[in-house]
Amino acid sequence: MAAHLLSHVASDLCIGRPRVLALPPSTPVAAALAALLAGADPFVFVDAEPASRGKKTAAATYVKVSVADILCYVCGDAGNLSDPAAALGRPVSAVGGGHGGVARRVDPQTSLLDAIDALLTDGCQALLVPLLHTRARKRNQNHHVVPSCDAAAADCCVLTREDIVRHLFGSISHFSPVAALTVDSLGLVRRDVHAVHADDDGIDAVPLLRRALSDGTAVAVVDDEDALVGEICPGVLASCDVEPVCAAFAALSAGDVMTYIDCSLSHAPPEFLVRSVRAQLKDRGLDAMAELMDTWDAASLPLSPSSSLSSSTSSDEESPLGRARRPRRMSSGSFGWRSTEDVVACHSGSSLVAVMAQALAHRVGYVWVVDETSGALVGVVRFADVLAVLREQIHPQALCR
Repeated sequence: MAAHLLSHVASDLCIGRPRVLALPPSTPVAAALAALLAGADPFVFVDAEPASRGKKTAAATYVKVSVADILCYVCGDAGNLSDPAAALGRPVSAVGGGHGGVARRVDPQTSLLDAIDALLTDGCQALLVPLLHTRARKRNQNHHVVPSCDAAAADCCVLTREDIVRHLFGSISHFSPVAALTVDSLGLVRRDVHAVHADDDGIDAVPLLRRALSDGTAVAVVDDEDALVGEICPGVLASCDVEPVCAAFAALSAGDVMTYIDCSLSHAPPEFLVRSVRAQLKDRGLDAMAELMDTWDAASLPLSPSSSLSSSTSSDEESPLGRARRPRRMSSGSFGWRSTEDVVACHSGSSLVAVMAQALAHRVGYVWVVDETSGALVGVVRFADVLAVLREQIHPQALCR
C-alpha cells in the first residue's frame, strides 16, 4: 500500500473532474461575478502574467478569484463603495491586488509528493492540472487510445489542498502513530486567528476576510467573552449575491451581517433589516450602494469584444452571461450552503484523524479550536499545516515502519 500511495501522480486525482473556467485579465468584474454565481465551482482563474509570455504559450501561474475576493475588492476601498457600478466594470485583474490565492499549472504526471510540495509553496492554494484527452485512431481494425494534453487553462481541472488531504485520508492507517496524536502536540493549533466581535462594524471584518482568503480560513465572530458564535466564511459567501451583502457589510455590525447572510440564503432578509441597511448607507453617503441593492444585474454591464470570456463556443448557453440567467446551483466543490453559525470546531486534545474527518465531512479547509470548558476561541487548524505534517511522513521509510 505504501508503494501504491507513492506511485500516484496528479492526473490520478483528476478523474471525473470538470474543466475550470479561465478568464482573460480584461474581463469585467461583473462578468466574472456572473460566471461565479451561475457555475458550480467556487472560483474562476485569471492569467497572472499575460505580458510575460507569447499568446500561444500556456501561463504557469493564475490568480484564483472567488465571490469573497470580489466582495473584499468592493468593500475594501472607499472609492469602490461610493461607486460600486464603476468598480464592477473594471477588469477582473484589479480584484487580486496581490492578495488573491495563486494557482500553479503542473504537468499531469507530477508526482503526488511534488504536487504536495507545490501546494506548500508560499501563496499557492491550488494546482491546475491539464486534462488528458483521448483520440481514437483506427489501426488494423483496432482502436488505439492516444493521450494528448491541451496547454490552455480552460482545459485544466483544479486540485486544492482539501483534495490532497481527502486522498491521503483514504490511507490514514499508514500515518500511524502521527494520525492519533493530538493537534496541540503536533503544533497544528494556530493562535493568530482572524476574529471580530459580534458588535464590531461589519466593514471591520473585510481586511480580516482578505487575510483569511490568503491562508485558507475564515473570520471568526465571537461574543464579549470570546466564545465562538459564528463565522464569516468564503464558502458561504460563494452562494450570496454580492451587491446586497456588500451593502450589509458597509451598514451593519458583524453579528447582523451573519443574520443578513443566513436570511438571504434561506429566503430573504426581513424588511426591517433591509430598511436598516438602506438608512445606514444613506447616512454614510453611500447612496449608489443603496440603489445597487435593487437595481444591480451582472448582465447589464456590456462586454467589449476584446474582453469577452474565453470559451470553446460563442453560444449563450456556454457563456457566463448566458448561464447567469439560470437559477444558481449549489457548489459541488469545496463550498456548500450552510449557516454562518454552523461552525466546525474541535478541542486542543482532539486527534489529527478526528479533525481531518470533521473538516472533510463539512467540506472546509480549517477547523476552529475552542476551549473545552468555556467555549472561548483558542485557535484554528488549517489544511495547509495538516498537509505539511502528513508530507513529512510520506516517504518509503516512514510509511513502511
